[in-house]
Amino acid sequence: MHFEMYTWPHYILMISPFIMSYILIKVMSGKRVEAKHFVGKIIAFILILFMVIRNIYNYFNGNDLSDIIPLQLCHLSAWLIVPWAILTRNRFISLIAITLSLPAGYISLVFADSLVNYSSLFEVGAICYVILHEFIVIGVLYLLFIYRPKFNFNVFLKSFAILVVYFLITIIINNLFINHGVPSFYFYSVLPEPGTPLETFYNMGSNDHVLGLTINPIYNLLVLAVSTAIMLTMFGLYLVLQKNVKS
Repeated sequence: MHFEMYTWPHYILMISPFIMSYILIKVMSGKRVEAKHFVGKIIAFILILFMVIRNIYNYFNGNDLSDIIPLQLCHLSAWLIVPWAILTRNRFISLIAITLSLPAGYISLVFADSLVNYSSLFEVGAICYVILHEFIVIGVLYLLFIYRPKFNFNVFLKSFAILVVYFLITIIINNLFINHGVPSFYFYSVLPEPGTPLETFYNMGSNDHVLGLTINPIYNLLVLAVSTAIMLTMFGLYLVLQKNVKS
């Protein structure tokens, strides 16, 4: 079965994480804390397991090293951010999961162009893509509605600072790969992924060379601005949700 964008399998793919999350949250809401933690651990395990399977599969298929090292946002969310948030309920990591991992994971289901490259949805790579992004969304919604983390704007600012530092680090990492002829799109901090709207931002600026690094300041600022807008929007939705729960 070959995947095609905006057909009924794609629409099912887009709505299924919300349906599964609703059922799971409804079932677990009245359960004991131990049971809630157990289900959370299962979600974290599934994410880490399929991230490992994906990387092994890509390694033996000769994918670029930058695609195997899981530092792209959704990959980082799958093996680190979302499991860490679920297992520890760390406020800063939980906020990053809610404000960035959740929209990034879901956007990857809406714009699932990568699935078109597989001959069948039953290929290992396609299965991993679907499960990882579905469970990023499910995991964050489970965190949000079962554990109900509490944040204030100070937590938001510190979480945002963590991401800015990571963004700057990815500029160095991306340059190292690109200088050795390996495409690298970690956080899209140096190059936009072909065919995405980020290409427009990239073309609005120009490359400069600083300390051996290639940077595009206008592009970098625009990517950070979009990330900030997404995080602020999600944080605003979180505050509205919290207010409605209290009332």
